[in-house]
Amino acid sequence: MLLDDLVGVIELLKERIDTHGHVLRENEIRTRVALIDPLLAAIGWNAADPASVRPEYNAGSGRADYGLLGSNGQLVASIEAKRLGESLENHEKQIFDYAWSLKVRYAGLTDGNRWYFVDLTKIADNDRTILQMTLTDTPTHEAALKLLLLWRPNLSSGQPVAASEPVMPEPLPEPAPPEPSPMPTVPGNRIPLSQVANVKGQKPPKAIKFSNDDPHDIGAWWQVFHEIAEWLVQRGTLTADKLPIMGIASINSSPFGPSGKPFEQPKEVSRGIYVRAKQSSEAIVKSSTLLLQHFSIDPSTVELTFE
Repeated sequence: MLLDDLVGVIELLKERIDTHGHVLRENEIRTRVALIDPLLAAIGWNAADPASVRPEYNAGSGRADYGLLGSNGQLVASIEAKRLGESLENHEKQIFDYAWSLKVRYAGLTDGNRWYFVDLTKIADNDRTILQMTLTDTPTHEAALKLLLLWRPNLSSGQPVAASEPVMPEPLPEPAPPEPSPMPTVPGNRIPLSQVANVKGQKPPKAIKFSNDDPHDIGAWWQVFHEIAEWLVQRGTLTADKLPIMGIASINSSPFGPSGKPFEQPKEVSRGIYVRAKQSSEAIVKSSTLLLQHFSIDPSTVELTFE
C-alpha cells in the first residue's frame, strides 16, 4: 500500500534527522541524498528517473534543484532544496522567481524536514500555501496523509486533492480474523475472483478466464496478477501513464514501487509495465481485485480454475 510505504519512509527520515542531523546540517547535498530524495521517491517522484525528476532544472538565470515532470513529460512543479536546519523564509522569493520563469503552477521549498509548497495561481497568501509541515513535529500518519497532496498522479492532475482518510497518529489494534469458510465453486472447479478466499497454502489455479474469452493456462499465483494486467493492457484500459495506482504498490511503469524500492522478482507486462511477482497468494488476490475495481470492472467476471 502506498500509505504504508510512505509511513515507513517518514519514520526512517525522522530517525535519520535525530541520529545524523548534525552531519546533514553541514551540507545541502547530504540533506538531498539522505532526506529529500527518499521522500520524493515515496510519493512517486524518483530523482533517479529522468522521466520523473530533472535535477538542476534550468530556470532563467538560475537552476531549480528539482523539476518534477508529469507522465506527459511536462513540468508540473519546481522545488528548491536547502541543507537541514537552514531558514526557508530567506529563500521564498527565490522559489517564486524560479516558478515564474518556468511558468509552472506549483513551487516548493524544503530542508528535508520542513516542507513548504505553494500554488502560484492563488493571490492571497493564505490560499496560496497548500502545504506547510515539519516532519519531526507531525505525527507520522498525519504527515503521510498531508504529503499525499504531492503524490505524483495527484499533483500532476492540476487539481490535487488532500487525503481525506481520518488521521490516526497511533495504529489501531488489528481486528480478529474472520473464521475461514470454504471457497464456493461453480461447475468445472471455476471460482469467480470476487469469491476467492482463504487461499493461504492453496495450490495456485491452473487457468484464468476473462468474460467470454477462452481460458489461459497458468501455474503460479503471480501469473493471476500478471494475466489480469496483460488483459487490461490489451484492451487499452491500462497504460503506463495511468501508473502508479494509489493503493496498489505492486504494479508500475518501471520495476520499482512508488517508494522507489525495486520490485522483488519483477515481471514485465506489455508496453513497459511491470508487476511484482514475489507476493503472497492473499496479496495477489487482493491486488488483482483492486486493479480490476480501479477500472470499474467487476472481479466476478474473471474466473480461476482449480484442480
